[in-house]
Amino acid sequence: MHAGQTTNWKREPWVWMLISIPLAAVIMGVITITLAINTWSGLVVDDYYQKGKHINRVLARDRRAWELGLAANLTMASDGMIAVRFDPAHPAPPRGDIELSLIHATRPGLDRSLLLHRIDSRLFVAELVLPGQGRWNVFLQTPEWRLTGSWHSGEHDRVSLLPNFSPE
Repeated sequence: MHAGQTTNWKREPWVWMLISIPLAAVIMGVITITLAINTWSGLVVDDYYQKGKHINRVLARDRRAWELGLAANLTMASDGMIAVRFDPAHPAPPRGDIELSLIHATRPGLDRSLLLHRIDSRLFVAELVLPGQGRWNVFLQTPEWRLTGSWHSGEHDRVSLLPNFSPE
């Protein structure tokens, strides 16, 4: 190049490198904002005070299940049948509908809830095909009491359900 000769700035690679860094930051910022707006993880509670009051009611149901001496075994059959048998060494559950909730540990969209049909005083059944694999928190409950357990699909076909309470 001669001393008096100038080149067009569009042909300089250093100029394009300096422009590309902030341009990439702007593009990535737009992508991040779009993902933040369009997805929802469901992990943050909007009204934590109401959630805390609800937790206290749930703890009272756990205590009531412990006072009643309830315990059950849940069996998952390969054909989609679920059977809940209450332990004969403990008292039979009180009359009324019993709800079974299967809460997926990481994916709230896979949660399932159903009512169990009473076959006899200690046996309840329902039909459910799980939509996926993974770890499930199992809740057997009525408005008065609740039993809990944990189930890993594909590993076990039986879950013990006990009150989540221990006296002080």
